[in-house]
Amino acid sequence: MARTCFVHIGASKTGTSALQRGLFDSVEQLAEQSVGVPFVGRRPHVDRLLRPLGWRTARGFAADPNPARLRPAGTALKRTAGERLLVTCEDMCEADTHRIELWAELFDAQGLQPRVVLSVRNLASVIPSEWQQFLKHRLPLAYPDFLERVREHDGRWADHFWQRQDAIAICRRWGDVIGLDNIDVVVTPPRSRDPHALYGLFGQVIGFDPDRLAWPERDVNASWGYVEAEVYRRVNLTLGDRLPHYEKAYQPTVRWPFVKGVLPRRASARIPLPPEHLSWVVEVAEQQVEWLSTHVRVHGEVADLVPGADAAAPLPELSEADVADAAVETLANFAVQTYRELRRPRAR
Repeated sequence: MARTCFVHIGASKTGTSALQRGLFDSVEQLAEQSVGVPFVGRRPHVDRLLRPLGWRTARGFAADPNPARLRPAGTALKRTAGERLLVTCEDMCEADTHRIELWAELFDAQGLQPRVVLSVRNLASVIPSEWQQFLKHRLPLAYPDFLERVREHDGRWADHFWQRQDAIAICRRWGDVIGLDNIDVVVTPPRSRDPHALYGLFGQVIGFDPDRLAWPERDVNASWGYVEAEVYRRVNLTLGDRLPHYEKAYQPTVRWPFVKGVLPRRASARIPLPPEHLSWVVEVAEQQVEWLSTHVRVHGEVADLVPGADAAAPLPELSEADVADAAVETLANFAVQTYRELRRPRAR
């Protein structure tokens, strides 16, 4: 009888960072419960599962797939013990049908039956988070412009957003290959209600006791405030097409320093969904609820996907003085970090 391989495909900004941190820090505890983790950490997932199929950082599946490069992944899957296996990588939700077929063939060749787990979250919370995430991908659009593009499905940034967040389309793509009866959807509850509820729901689906795992106590992927995020956006805008190679030039000089503390976190007001966008977000959410409730197994409160009136708030005013102050602080932090890097001993 084929073993089940649970494939958690995201979606992005649904609590995946904290969930994965806990899972990767608890491989031994999972093994004690007959759950094997063949790829521990993000990097092995990227190298073994994504890059062979043409995935590129910040661009998604931009290159042609090379199925032969999946062989090391097959070896890792075969050698991993456990009644059930678990793979978790949020970028897999962006794959087209052809790439999904290649993964399905990979699992089948190792005697594994894939069962997809898609985590979803209230779009009123996801949209501001995705704008910040896309800033790390060199997005130059101001937040109000991004909102309009997303609503109108206009342009590559909007296309990328919906590829990652259209739960119905994601389920259909995967369902066309493995069948909708092999898809579980987990609704990420509001953290304010229960910060550990997602772990419990996920444990129910995979089959492990979440109380035996080591979950992070702090926010793994904290947000920036509106002012600080605007600083990042203006850096992208000013850079233009300079530092064209993302992984070799932009990522080490902009993204990683900003993410690792050069750009202050949450120093200013949070980024909300403006009230004028609430109605269309509610409409999309209601469509998702109706379809998901009918076609796949849903775990958690599906009503949590529909934003209430309190989910929207007016955008904070962007003061040029505040933006300038945050930019100066960022420059000062950058200088300190650069100095520390220069003093760090280099391996010979």
